Amino acid sequence: MEFQFNTTITKRNVNQIDEILALALREKATALHIFMLVPVGCGIELVESDMISDAKYEEVLHWFYDRSREVNIEFKATCAPHYYRIIRQRAKEEGRTLSFETDGMAAMTRGCLAGTGVCFISHRGEVQPCGYLPVSAGNVLQTPFNEIWEKSEVFLTLRDFKTLKGKCGICEYKGVCGGCRARAHYASGDFLEEEPYCSYEPVKR
Repeated sequence: MEFQFNTTITKRNVNQIDEILALALREKATALHIFMLVPVGCGIELVESDMISDAKYEEVLHWFYDRSREVNIEFKATCAPHYYRIIRQRAKEEGRTLSFETDGMAAMTRGCLAGTGVCFISHRGEVQPCGYLPVSAGNVLQTPFNEIWEKSEVFLTLRDFKTLKGKCGICEYKGVCGGCRARAHYASGDFLEEEPYCSYEPVKR
């Protein structure tokens, strides 16, 4: 039976990521998905003690890129929209073009898909941009889902990248990254604000 490893990266295990990959390879897992901590739900309790810094976040994603070029296992960075910037930066440095054959789905999709490619419906019928972003776009017990998906102000706003604020709003990579809207919401109360765990400085700054 095929299986995969899902690992949330925190201060507790960030120095063991090589060992985690080695374990996944040794046990013949078909995939290694790393999750970058999103401070929502019980994750809020981990922010102060376990959330890695934006600089460390960047370092881990560059490590992830390097290893993805070396080993024969599916790699996926989840809740890590920065990765979609990084793979384009690295490909440009290497003088190559991204493709599905060389980079998989990371070359075909974008970072934060909240409200643009995915959404979440709670057990109470509330429709949220994603499971980590506690903002309601409507309720399926009151409004048909397709109407919420197509016409909700929350979703329409998220699909208009010009509405992003702070450095995310001026970043040349906002179309492929977008920053984590859930982390922005946690840090500022506004899901359109800049990603708080990104060390990249846009060219237009």
